[in-house]
Amino acid sequence: MITLATASLDKKGLETLRKYGEVRYQPIAETRQMLGGKRLVRALEDVDVFITEADNLREREFNSIENLQIVCSCRGNPVNIDIPAATQKGIPVVNSPGRNMDAVADLTIVLMIMLARNILPASKLLREREPGDDMNFMTKLYFGMKGIELWNMTVGIIGLGAVGQSVAKRLKPFGARLVGTDPYVSQEAMAEMGVEKVELEKLLKESDFVSLHVVVNEETKGMLGKKELSMMKESAFFINTARSALTDEAALTELLRENKIAGAGLDVFDKEPLPVDHPLMELDNVVLLPHIGGATMQVATHQTQIVVPAIEALIKGERPSNIVNPEVLDTFKFRK
Repeated sequence: MITLATASLDKKGLETLRKYGEVRYQPIAETRQMLGGKRLVRALEDVDVFITEADNLREREFNSIENLQIVCSCRGNPVNIDIPAATQKGIPVVNSPGRNMDAVADLTIVLMIMLARNILPASKLLREREPGDDMNFMTKLYFGMKGIELWNMTVGIIGLGAVGQSVAKRLKPFGARLVGTDPYVSQEAMAEMGVEKVELEKLLKESDFVSLHVVVNEETKGMLGKKELSMMKESAFFINTARSALTDEAALTELLRENKIAGAGLDVFDKEPLPVDHPLMELDNVVLLPHIGGATMQVATHQTQIVVPAIEALIKGERPSNIVNPEVLDTFKFRK
């Protein structure tokens, strides 16, 4: 068995894979080279198992590859893989749900606290102040930039999947009131998380913080337009560590500029990296990050612990829980 891994994996997972055969470990984080098209086809010519995060495997690649047996996409939503094409070829596709849920949830809380406590503007004032009466400066800073605590605040979580649930779990010790909306999570299930299930409109109108944790699809794309965002309180903060396509970025920028929303913490944008001349860059009430939600050292271990057992299961003729196209298992048998 030959395995090509362009996604980051930990040493333990690589050792496990080497028990089954050759492992070509070429993580994009180290090689800085993304495979695609003819180059990808050549790389996969004699490969049985392909583990990727960023490479795009489309119909034309599948049609040009004969030996490939298993594809693993180290993403919760394997948008880089043409699932129908893989299914047509009888190739099982494994994903890695929840691989970065802790990383994204941590960052979400960080953004909430940064906005609530005026971290960036306070740091900027401290660094850029003119020499002089330091005590007077500190007094003005202390009384003029008082923040708010998360205690007793209402936090609205849109989407109670793996990341949304992790955010809710982290917010409990702060003493915040949690409300949430998700058509696929029952009221009883949310109650067990300590979250009150409400409609989207109620969540937007009542929340002091609105945090978005939804997968982009035809149903959710653009779900928060100007109409929905305008329902938020002027004192509320908006957090998006999911995907920019869920929102109307121009409308959000306008509302922030006009102080119709108090502030925002954004890790995702329509164009990435965010252009240096983008209007959001001019706003002091926004924390802007370059899509680093899943950028932690531990994510490699998380995704390894998800995809490697799935590969082993498929090799042994067993059914992994995280398979995107389970219908192929009726006829799939790994060729050793």
